[in-house]
Amino acid sequence: MAGSLFERAKRDAKRFVTSGGFEENITMTTPSGLITLPLTGYATKHYFSYDSDGLPINAKNAHISVDENILQLNAYPYRNNAGEVNLKDHIVTYPESSGVIKSYVVKDQRPDQTLGLIVLILGDHIA
Repeated sequence: MAGSLFERAKRDAKRFVTSGGFEENITMTTPSGLITLPLTGYATKHYFSYDSDGLPINAKNAHISVDENILQLNAYPYRNNAGEVNLKDHIVTYPESSGVIKSYVVKDQRPDQTLGLIVLILGDHIA
């Protein structure tokens, strides 16, 4: 494969998230419900978190990682007018380990502009 070690690492990171055997089928929908995009990404949900004192607690922690290029190539609106990643309040659905498809709302985003991945922090979606 051509390219620097860093370029290969970026390709590998995206491959692991989108097609490396760890991916889930995910659907993203704009807050208006007018645009929907099916894609693959890495999804996780567990019940381990920390309280404000740094102590472990039993609290839901769900997030997904997606390849920014997929959003861009499909003209999915993921940046605001200032050019910043802004996916807050978008709706995300994916199957959990039981096979049940759950729906979440994006509460926060953490773009990795080195690798081109975006981590979306999810909260419960009440339809």
